Amino acid sequence: MPLSPEQEVGVRTASKPGKEAVAYRARWVVPVDQPPIEGGIVTIAGGRIVAVGRNEADVPSRDLGDVALLPGFVNAHTHLEFSLLEKPLGEPGMAFPDWIARVVQHRRERNKALFVETDGFQRFRRRAATAGLAESRSSAVAAVGDVATPGWPRECFPAAGLNATIFLELLGLEPNQQDGLLSTAHSFVLDLQDATGGLRPGLSPHAPYTASPRLVKSVCELSAAERFPVAMHLAESREELELLATHQGRLVEALQGLGAWNPEAIATGLRPRDYLQWLSTAHRSLVIHGNYLTGDELEYLGGQCDRMSVVYCPRTHTYFGHEPYPLNDMLAAGMRVAVGTDSRASNPDLRLMEELREIARRHPTVSPEVILRMGTLGGAEALGIAHEFGSITPGKRARLAVITLPPDTSDPLAVILSAECGVQNVE
Repeated sequence: MPLSPEQEVGVRTASKPGKEAVAYRARWVVPVDQPPIEGGIVTIAGGRIVAVGRNEADVPSRDLGDVALLPGFVNAHTHLEFSLLEKPLGEPGMAFPDWIARVVQHRRERNKALFVETDGFQRFRRRAATAGLAESRSSAVAAVGDVATPGWPRECFPAAGLNATIFLELLGLEPNQQDGLLSTAHSFVLDLQDATGGLRPGLSPHAPYTASPRLVKSVCELSAAERFPVAMHLAESREELELLATHQGRLVEALQGLGAWNPEAIATGLRPRDYLQWLSTAHRSLVIHGNYLTGDELEYLGGQCDRMSVVYCPRTHTYFGHEPYPLNDMLAAGMRVAVGTDSRASNPDLRLMEELREIARRHPTVSPEVILRMGTLGGAEALGIAHEFGSITPGKRARLAVITLPPDTSDPLAVILSAECGVQNVE
């Protein structure tokens, strides 16, 4: 790929480096928002990137050798509360309604066991958050979008050194729940807006079968007023579509068995398109999964890509044996696609790099440049943090990933996505 004029002379700079600056040289620097730079140098000062290019920096330098230097990854969707699970719940290929019932059963049994301990539930949640954040950090994730239940231990996040958008999970179909949920949501947003340590608020009306249309619309109105993102699981399974269209099917049966179904809260004949239109009124929204969005829904999202994104969770998609993910159609429609790990309830780990490699395996016609962007700048744009993360750009935070390459690598992106190359942070 040809270099830009700025890369040729190595003068993509934010400001003149100070005495505390350090420069890193790599066989390949992959900025994401620019073509890869062979023999590139990244200069950092005060935790920020100050220059990217080929010129020698007049500061102490460190040659990292045969590696690719990338921006830290952005995990746009996860549930850290399940980070202590040693393996996913259920079995690969199980029906989605059966898995939902397994998740609820797991939560209830866990909570019952912890109830007898003094502060047992909170200590458990701190352990789960700490474990999930540590795993994310060790695999070069710089920012996460975490869906959290009320009372989630926010104090764990600053210590991990990750940027975190915490989406408060909202569940409720009963009319008498709505005002209380909205009050809780509003308080959460106002409280976290003043937080430090890289924390940002978000809200997540969980899914069409657990959050009433009234709740979804109200959350989006609040989002537009207070300028925070909204995330919602949508078009995740065929059973969800059947529930919306007819109030019948296995998902309805599963919810009835859990005592969590209220047909009066959801009109029959709804489609994901209806929810997309409500979500489009939010300041920013993330459609989680979108496995079964139709052509007109993809086109709608493509037309709203300035503030709406879909988050693809590849290995969770594979775990359930869903129909092939419509990634090519999404990209052709102009949609912004980000990547998430979902949780250890449906995934063996939280390594975002492995999600990108799964995409490369499942979608061989999608270019490595596009796949890498989905896991970095695409996720940052989806969460509204692209001014700080997602690319190696002067002025952004210096959260960098280093990936070991075989000697004489001429196509670093293809190697990164096809080989079992180790991933680390640049410390």
